[in-house]
Amino acid sequence: MPFVQGLAQSVQSWLRANPSPRHRPVTGIVQRKVVINQKGGVGKTAVAAGVAQALAEDGMRVLLVDYDPQGHLSDQLGVEQLPPGTDSLVLHMCGEGKGQLKDLVVTIESPRFEKRLHVLPACPDGFLLDAKIAVARMRNKEAALERALQPLEKDFDAIVIDCPPSLGMATDAAIYYGRRRQGEAEGISGMVIPVLAEDSSATAYAMLADQVESLRDDLGLEIEYLGLVVNLYDSRRGVVATSSLREWRNLGDPKVLAVIGDLKEQREAVRKRMPLLEHAPHCDQSTGMRAIARQIS
Repeated sequence: MPFVQGLAQSVQSWLRANPSPRHRPVTGIVQRKVVINQKGGVGKTAVAAGVAQALAEDGMRVLLVDYDPQGHLSDQLGVEQLPPGTDSLVLHMCGEGKGQLKDLVVTIESPRFEKRLHVLPACPDGFLLDAKIAVARMRNKEAALERALQPLEKDFDAIVIDCPPSLGMATDAAIYYGRRRQGEAEGISGMVIPVLAEDSSATAYAMLADQVESLRDDLGLEIEYLGLVVNLYDSRRGVVATSSLREWRNLGDPKVLAVIGDLKEQREAVRKRMPLLEHAPHCDQSTGMRAIARQIS
């Protein structure tokens, strides 16, 4: 075979295996990214928001769900939380919705996202979600989040869930929502797990993995780990940080999608209550969020 012909075939083969992030197969199934870890302080909210922004920047219609009753995501993006006792995702999950969930969705008004980035705000009632699901009269309680969000799916290309730091029933519902559906390609929907380069984060990851495996076995689900995000990384913290990062990378499956440094731009964006990719679109953190989004869309 002539060299040029062989080279052309190699390039063609590589392109088939690594399609452009803008070339997405149309399946009619909304992409579902569940950003999850039962350990607090690992930066789930920053990763969820950053990935959602990157997807919207790239042309996708994105719904970012503030599933944590603490409401950090809503606060960081300048979106008012829903008052207690009013219509909310919690009520819709329990079959008690007072209106249409789409009426609660807020559009992020930024020219960078051209009205493609939307937020479903948190409600403090979410602190009672585990108890409400437990006593609710419904079949397949793990599907509560899916039943609530299903009416919205036709309006979006991707839904990103910012989960609370919990291993309760609400987390079960989020994991169930991120399972691979029939006819859906691999590597599109599933779990994105922010971790830290420290030993306690490895322990928390093991607990989450046990919960995922239990749901897989009990319900026969296909649940994918889209990857790990080593967040708030600073090599100056010494051998604990560098050796932990090496251990995360050595896992292999799930793979490390990105290492996000502990830099000032994210904190500045939070202080200003604005999206990171709007505040500092060219910073290393923004670049890292785009890298994650490209690998999972």
